[in-house]
Amino acid sequence: MLYLAPCFFDKQAMQYIDKILKLVRTGYIKTKYSHANFIRRRYNQFIFNVDCSGLVEFWLSKRHPKALAEVYDFVYQNRQVPEEAIKRLYSFDFYDFFASLKSSSCWQTVTTSANLKRGDIIAFINPHKKGRFGHVAIVDKEISRDKQKIVVKIIDSSQIEHISDYRQSSKKGIGCGIIELYIEKSSITQVSYCLGQIKPRLIQIARLL
Repeated sequence: MLYLAPCFFDKQAMQYIDKILKLVRTGYIKTKYSHANFIRRRYNQFIFNVDCSGLVEFWLSKRHPKALAEVYDFVYQNRQVPEEAIKRLYSFDFYDFFASLKSSSCWQTVTTSANLKRGDIIAFINPHKKGRFGHVAIVDKEISRDKQKIVVKIIDSSQIEHISDYRQSSKKGIGCGIIELYIEKSSITQVSYCLGQIKPRLIQIARLL
């Protein structure tokens, strides 16, 4: 069975995402990158056609629904719209929520001086106001770091191939790969997540409690 009962963040939370990755590798889950965020069971397979925020939202809904509710509450207030107007979350919603964090029973911000832990969530957006597109991903592990760079293995749904990406064929959908976060003056200001292409990005990281 794919379903596991909701709980506070613990080892089972990552076991859940590990199980999704395993089922993707074995073909039990068919996946592609899609903004439709379509998740269905079809005969003896699951269909996961999701984008980056769709995967993170699905994971939170199964393993930490209270934390997800906090994000939605923030979005309702931040956009000043009624609840029924928000159908889904975007990467910039996670970024804005993490940037606003002050007190929470479910979340805490992670600074660049702290080692990243499995299950941390990275959200980054384009620094230009005209295009707030970005990405959100789950940390699998921090591989290495120095004063200039943090190398991180992430789990995400992506249409872009990362370093050491195991996604096959079209390289799109749920999988994992390596990105590099570049530090300048104690802040992460650039990301390499597209096979060595370094992009300026605004970045926030948060940890589930």
